[in-house]
Amino acid sequence: YDFEPYRSGGLGQEQLPAPDAPVEIAVEVRTGRDDTPLIYHMVTELGTERVVEFKKWDRAPSPTGTLTWAVANRGVAPGQKGSVVEDLANWSFWSAPQLASGEAIQAPDGRQFIQIRAFITSAEVFAFGRLNSLSIEFSPLLADPVVGEVALIQEPNPVGGVAEALLGEPVILTYDVRADFTSAGQAGFDAIRLRTPEAVDFQRFEMGDPLREVAPDSVRVDDRELVVSFPSLPVTQAANVPLRLTFGTRVFNFNTVFEGEVFQIGGENLAQSIDGGDASPRVSTNDLQVFAPLERLEVLTGVDLGAGVLTPNGDGVNDLLTVSYTLQGISAGDVVVAIYDLTGRLVRQLVADSRGEGRYTDVWDGWSGGRLVIPGLYVVRVAVDTDLGVFDQIRTVAVAF
Repeated sequence: YDFEPYRSGGLGQEQLPAPDAPVEIAVEVRTGRDDTPLIYHMVTELGTERVVEFKKWDRAPSPTGTLTWAVANRGVAPGQKGSVVEDLANWSFWSAPQLASGEAIQAPDGRQFIQIRAFITSAEVFAFGRLNSLSIEFSPLLADPVVGEVALIQEPNPVGGVAEALLGEPVILTYDVRADFTSAGQAGFDAIRLRTPEAVDFQRFEMGDPLREVAPDSVRVDDRELVVSFPSLPVTQAANVPLRLTFGTRVFNFNTVFEGEVFQIGGENLAQSIDGGDASPRVSTNDLQVFAPLERLEVLTGVDLGAGVLTPNGDGVNDLLTVSYTLQGISAGDVVVAIYDLTGRLVRQLVADSRGEGRYTDVWDGWSGGRLVIPGLYVVRVAVDTDLGVFDQIRTVAVAF
């Protein structure tokens, strides 16, 4: 999209482009299988509701009557307008806000309809923005559909079909993927990209029915991404086999969605999203979500100082103190990591930033105010300020030479 920040000097003043103006745009998208994301109801003779088309609902009278009549009759009469609800079976939820032009749309592929909404926010009264144009790039489907399901390796068929893991605890997950081809022109794919809560411990890649372990052509693990490429064994209409990825990770929120996509290496088509569904008869979750028990909330966990001692003498042993910790169950919180002496005086502030869920590591080199601190005991405090309150933990570190 083409978005321009502007600023004016006040009412009636000239409006000029202002790239530095504190104005932002966020674009959200959802996709659907029919032409409306809403379901319309009309009241029947029995006082229940039935689904009708919008035109019929729009022609029906609105609920009327006195307050007493409305209470006794639930405010409606036969033939009047009923409720209007979201069509969650045929429409996706709104995507997470996309804050930059050129980003991939985070909504299910293979659907005929799309809705877009944009929010423009300004931190100044006379600063604003203009959305001059917006365009969407799309390409043919690689397969139709591509579905996946995730499960704990030791519990492929959990009670209720829900994969559940404790917040912050290591787990081994399987990620099954299956494709179908409904058109002769669908090209297939030779790589998978998963979005993960942290850098995962990739374990193996399997293909076929029954599954057998194969060596992928390449594996790339980033902080929030796992990419497995297999151009020597592509999934095509002529060679369509199920796939399974197995990896170790942790979840840091009550509902973690392991979103993924398939793509062609060097191909002209765009990547295609993996939708939750029945990808394997061996697994019964039929979804890409892993849940965590709500009663086990600990926002700040896993505070660790490594060796717990700092000897900044340049010999390569314990020259740096690593402060590691985990944030979970929050989208963002104000994090402060600081070093104090035993009198409570601030020695060094390592971090003062907003951070979301995940595992973090910060480093102290033993310096304060341009020089090394004197030997002794120091206090390390990690604190996170959230809507739920302030969570903090304290550890001690010994500095020696």
